[in-house]
Amino acid sequence: MILYALYAITFILLAYIPRNKLKEASLIFLFQLFVTWFLGLLTVELRLIEYPVREFSHVNRTSFLYEFLLYPVLSIFFCLYYPKNRKWPIQLLYIILFSAGLTLPEVIIEKNTHLIHYIHWKWYFSWLSISCTLFLTWLFYKWFYKLFDQ
Repeated sequence: MILYALYAITFILLAYIPRNKLKEASLIFLFQLFVTWFLGLLTVELRLIEYPVREFSHVNRTSFLYEFLLYPVLSIFFCLYYPKNRKWPIQLLYIILFSAGLTLPEVIIEKNTHLIHYIHWKWYFSWLSISCTLFLTWLFYKWFYKLFDQ
């Protein structure tokens, strides 16, 4: 049921992407997809995290829903609503809170279900990797669309 709910949330979120930002959203999605594809596979192949219940289990050992759909879609909203015109403490707080908002459900799911199993992993590794990949995606988005002076 959790997986079905997360699929529904993912596809509902797609409807809330502003139409005038679809080109930018596509770029953000693809860039984050590239990043999470590599890092997601790396974490499962190094046996840091295990996904006992997963889609396409015969293809790879990572979570298709999270790595290839949900997280890249959430990255779109992170970048589109990033407070680029605010001072750096507000931007840092945005990164911290957005990452915490993604890490907390993961920790709850890991503790209470069999969808994720931390082997040699801690919640703060998730928070740190989410923070870094979101910020990397924001930097790429900023560079690609030349948002340096805005």
